[in-house]
Amino acid sequence: MLKKFSQWIGGLATGTEGSGEPRAQLCLFGKHPGWDDHMQDMGLNTERLVEVRRTLYTEGIAGNIDVGAWEKLGAGALPLFEHVFVWRFRGDEFVFGRLWSSSDARGRKKYPMVACVHARGYELTRMAALASESVTRVMEACRHETDAQAVRSVFLRESEGLMARASGIGGGGGGFERFDGGCKSTLAADHSLNADGAVALVRAAYALHREAEPAMKRGLAQSSRGVHLRLPGVRGMGPGGSAWAWTAAVLDLLNMPGGIADGLMAIEAVGGTATGGAGGGVWVDALIGKVTTQELVCLRASTSAIPLTTDVPFHIDAAFGDRVRSKAAMWRGGAAQERAGMHG
Repeated sequence: MLKKFSQWIGGLATGTEGSGEPRAQLCLFGKHPGWDDHMQDMGLNTERLVEVRRTLYTEGIAGNIDVGAWEKLGAGALPLFEHVFVWRFRGDEFVFGRLWSSSDARGRKKYPMVACVHARGYELTRMAALASESVTRVMEACRHETDAQAVRSVFLRESEGLMARASGIGGGGGGFERFDGGCKSTLAADHSLNADGAVALVRAAYALHREAEPAMKRGLAQSSRGVHLRLPGVRGMGPGGSAWAWTAAVLDLLNMPGGIADGLMAIEAVGGTATGGAGGGVWVDALIGKVTTQELVCLRASTSAIPLTTDVPFHIDAAFGDRVRSKAAMWRGGAAQERAGMHG
């Protein structure tokens, strides 16, 4: 058991990183009552996961805690971490994760625990569902465990299960166009975002046009900060669904369907974070390009501190709005055509 566990956590993998081979890796880090301080990192075996931990946890969460950023928000700060995130790269590569409020054995509660899956080289519709199921099971198990060894057992069991189920999907990748098409169709069907009199989707597209397109022309890698939009949740989707839907929409609106090399991160504040209720996303913070400590203030910032981008009363040309609504109609029509083809 110990030998097998040490193989799972023992340093960066060198044989498959960057080789293009299919990969599905579970990872845990953060705070848990089984450890006196930050828990032992588990599964930090790809360069991408090292990058995610550094950006999200070391620089983002720890950085904001160190400068008291969330305390400065006062009543505008969220009381808890309760988030789903999707970080998409080129093609079918993504990291899907959840973070939730936790503590160490000393009862210190400033940091969350994080569980995530890095995947590439698999058909996206099935792999996205598998990653969500695995991460959710880990989160629920770790919330009920107080012992470090029990967490190690959860990690080992779920890591092996993830690899076994991923092997049933098979490699070859692709399929992200169909997956994104379904996500965009659901978003376009949400009447609160896209209907007669609804302005949310048009305003989101305009903000991308005004802020993201110029940044991409300059080169996201050359910018000291990325582009941040706060977007409303999408009805009819469970936790994580709104994040996936907005990443698909953003990539299409930016004419980058194959993904952005510098990454597109979507952090979904789920129901219990701000409302005390259950269900899907309350809002989604879309971060395009470089993710910095300053952008990640959004994790604990309510809409009184950072309003929805779609609540900003932009002056938008009527022709621009018509183009966005036409694209949304294509999203809905494309899904209908696919369903007809499947049953034809």
